[in-house]
Amino acid sequence: MPRFGRSLLAFIACVLLSAPALQGQDFTRRVADYMNAQVEVNHFQGSILVARNGNVLAKGRYGSTNTATLRQETGSDRYPLGSIAKQFIAAAILQLREQGKLQLQDSVCKYIAKCPSGWDEVKILNLLVQADGIREASSFERTKRREPGRSTSELASNLAFTPGARFRYSNAGYEILGTVIERVSGEPYPNYLKNHIFIPLGMRETSYVEAPRKRSASGHTGADALQSITPNDIELANAHSWGKLYSTVDDLYRWDRALASDELLSKGSKDAMFTPYVDGYGFAWDMSIEFERTADSQAGGIALVGSSIRRYPDDDVCVIVLSNSGDADAGRISRDLAAILFRKHYELPVKHSAIDLDPANYGPYAGRYELTPDFVLTVSIEANHLMIQGSGQPKIEIVPESETRFFAKGLDAAVNFVKGPQGKASQLVLQQGGRDIPAPRID
Repeated sequence: MPRFGRSLLAFIACVLLSAPALQGQDFTRRVADYMNAQVEVNHFQGSILVARNGNVLAKGRYGSTNTATLRQETGSDRYPLGSIAKQFIAAAILQLREQGKLQLQDSVCKYIAKCPSGWDEVKILNLLVQADGIREASSFERTKRREPGRSTSELASNLAFTPGARFRYSNAGYEILGTVIERVSGEPYPNYLKNHIFIPLGMRETSYVEAPRKRSASGHTGADALQSITPNDIELANAHSWGKLYSTVDDLYRWDRALASDELLSKGSKDAMFTPYVDGYGFAWDMSIEFERTADSQAGGIALVGSSIRRYPDDDVCVIVLSNSGDADAGRISRDLAAILFRKHYELPVKHSAIDLDPANYGPYAGRYELTPDFVLTVSIEANHLMIQGSGQPKIEIVPESETRFFAKGLDAAVNFVKGPQGKASQLVLQQGGRDIPAPRID
């Protein structure tokens, strides 16, 4: 999942004065204490790895790991990567550019047959930096959003904004990039990543959970199908772009080591990948300042899983968190583990206490609340449960801690509703990471 402003699950910590990194047994003890608290309070299930200067400082598996995890014969646990897989899509595009097979300023229509009207303005670069303007309905969510009498290709052709004008996180652009990789390389998407990224880097436990290959309109599969790919064919392609990739903390650390060298990509390609473009986003990486340091991060989540990779390149530090628990915030955990290493402020998870509250009290809270122009929180009542949903995110139940304060089980986040003169909530305040973020009601 993306950073705050694009996800309900982000975490922002306080920044204190710099200090030497924590080392040795003191570091491993604090990591163990923190992770055990995550297991107890947030039911964390997964694996972590913290490394600095090429040395692994902490690695472990916490909680039960039976759900949504593939167990290898080697004994390593594989977890779904979610949006972290977008980094490999970006790397593949950069490889093809290095080979002279495409340019970042190329129109996506150069590589997709029957391109919808308006897409000729969408450049490969726009897709990489999430500034393409393509509506999410052109990807896997179109089956939920389809309007009566309108085809999905018609929805896809209606750009939300001029490409390059602004940032908006979505999955659609990277699904399309997966299709571009297939068209340019002539290889099925999973095969390209395996042959040109995973095998060369020794990432032997990273692969796609195979699903039936999407047939083209002509009924062909494989290379023959590449000649007839259209936006309609893209609709069910997320399994071959970012949605079904599994990996381990060790393999992701191999990926980090490759990024710290010129083993896979040239310096020019890596500079392009880690340049902050619109809203500080690079090629599948968020660039920010954390703990008075440059931080490159990406978090991802699918259904009941979570993942995060965090790099501090100037310190040669990498923090990886892979989880199959829907109750734990992998992005927050990776940040807190870095805080432990850098001797910065962090907090152990806190248990919330639910109260019995008549669901009749929920009515004034249902509505839509704007956190940012691109991120709206929708509060709804379903079967006497109060639910909250961020733009492009799954619904989460929030449980009453008082008549106006609610919390999400397993997440270090609370929601306070502020009632207006008529008793109806006029805004909500998201409390997370020591900050109060107001969201006014907009309906």
